Amino acid sequence: MPELPEVEKFRSIINETSINKEIGDIYYRDDYVLKNPKKKFKDALINRKIDSTIRHGKYLFLKINSNHLLFHFGMSGSIEYFTEKDEEPEYSKVIFKFLSDGFLSYISIRKFGKVQIIEDLSSYIKEIDLGPDALKVSFEDFKKIMNRKRRSYAKTALMDQSAVSGIGNLYSDEILFQAHIYPKRKISDLEDSEISKLFKIMKDVLRDVISYKKELEGYPKNYIVPHRSKEDKCPICNSQIEKLKISSRHGYYCPKCQK
Repeated sequence: MPELPEVEKFRSIINETSINKEIGDIYYRDDYVLKNPKKKFKDALINRKIDSTIRHGKYLFLKINSNHLLFHFGMSGSIEYFTEKDEEPEYSKVIFKFLSDGFLSYISIRKFGKVQIIEDLSSYIKEIDLGPDALKVSFEDFKKIMNRKRRSYAKTALMDQSAVSGIGNLYSDEILFQAHIYPKRKISDLEDSEISKLFKIMKDVLRDVISYKKELEGYPKNYIVPHRSKEDKCPICNSQIEKLKISSRHGYYCPKCQK
């Protein structure tokens, strides 16, 4: 599932290719992702420009006139810009044709994504109960959030979108690995210094991954993400990676490095 760094990459793609371009037409290849009536959707967007983009957690919003166009990418969604009709990406669901040149495609392999016109962004974020963005949350607010989540496992707390928005299964593993925290440690068991370290590591990991994805590289050599398999070894101590289950989700960790 695309998490905060992937959605930030999608935002960069739009910023680099589509800002200030006027939408001339919209093509529906599979409208199950569309959460508005087709006429209302087109009326809100046709002959209007993309003014700017905002990312909040795993959600991407395009400001268009007084509305926002929401993209949520579900399990396997993405964004792609292309210039010729015969370059249309596979699994395109909704395509925006610009009057000047080019197309922007919302892509989804599985049926979990969402494309929707939002009239009031702040109200919508409150309505779906999103916590503060993981890259924007202050340390003071993070401490308060962790105090409210003190009965939760560390991994569960990081993945709770109503607590901190943007972190999923993949990067919660990485953040906890870099912070040397066992995924099933209760927040209440963490020292103040560990909460402070968790906050810093959370920001560092997300920024690092964004940077690496921008350069089309993999991950830093000391990251556990490429080794998320019971058959693999820890990149730090060479211990066997172990798998655990938390609330129907599976995570990976190093039993020696994470306590």
